[in-house]
Amino acid sequence: GPSLPELPPLVALRAFHALGLLGSLRLAGSALGVGHTVVARHVRNLEAALGVALVRPAGRGLALTTEGALLHARIAAPFSAIADAAAQVARRRRALTIRCVPGFAAAVLLPRLEEIRQLLPGRQVILHPALSRRHYATVEADVEIAYGDKTVVAPLRGEVLARPRLFPVAAPSLPGAMAVRSVDDLLRLPMLHDETQEKWRGWLAEAGGARLPHGTLLGSMPLALEAARLGQGVALGNALLIAEARQAGALVELLRSDFRPFAYYLVAEAARWEEEAVARFRVWLQGVLAQLLPGGDLRPPDGAILATSAP
Repeated sequence: GPSLPELPPLVALRAFHALGLLGSLRLAGSALGVGHTVVARHVRNLEAALGVALVRPAGRGLALTTEGALLHARIAAPFSAIADAAAQVARRRRALTIRCVPGFAAAVLLPRLEEIRQLLPGRQVILHPALSRRHYATVEADVEIAYGDKTVVAPLRGEVLARPRLFPVAAPSLPGAMAVRSVDDLLRLPMLHDETQEKWRGWLAEAGGARLPHGTLLGSMPLALEAARLGQGVALGNALLIAEARQAGALVELLRSDFRPFAYYLVAEAARWEEEAVARFRVWLQGVLAQLLPGGDLRPPDGAILATSAP
């Protein structure tokens, strides 16, 4: 079997690390919760184990020797990594961090924060709204909910939650909106975009023809939909994002279409996919979306795993 690496006494190594970091036996002892004589004894034991002098007298205090400075520089990063790893493991027991596209966060998660808290008793829920990333080679939270058509790279796993229709919506008060009967009618209205014209370009191509979009770029789909609600133009939205405005009559669908270029999907570390908090949240979210969206918007029904090739 694998052999254990030979290490000097770790308690002595930790005392030496604190001394090198803080510059005095008294401060090192205070940080470690022991007396300064205990720190001095640990450092002497480490010197004896290694057979080299690590500290030397300097004025009223101590300074690192050349060998001491070399050792301290080499052990600083591993000690920091151990502290980070321990904090991360402890945090996983205490919190669930959810990184999520802003529109989905506002429409689905915010109204159900109490449900999520009850789902994860004893854990702090940390919700971090953020736009989707181009690729997923690392995960920046316990779970991430993204929108688009991305590549998920091992050791992560991605699963489609829903692939909702994307369709044009406007306020009934927008001049000409309620008279729209064709794509040509639609193109006479001011068009509202998120960060690019990509979604509208795809919708127009799907509707038939090589028409080009025009109009204002607003940085995100929620912002474009809010501008549409205010009567500023026509935007593309889906059933999740416009549910509240649609119910209130503030937004209406202008032309029926079946354009589904992107999916909402969940990303997490593959090794943590069945971890209790991650699995509970994932299964709960699938149930919420099944209630909120028509069956067709939940395609593919098998929860397909996204590609795991390199980006």
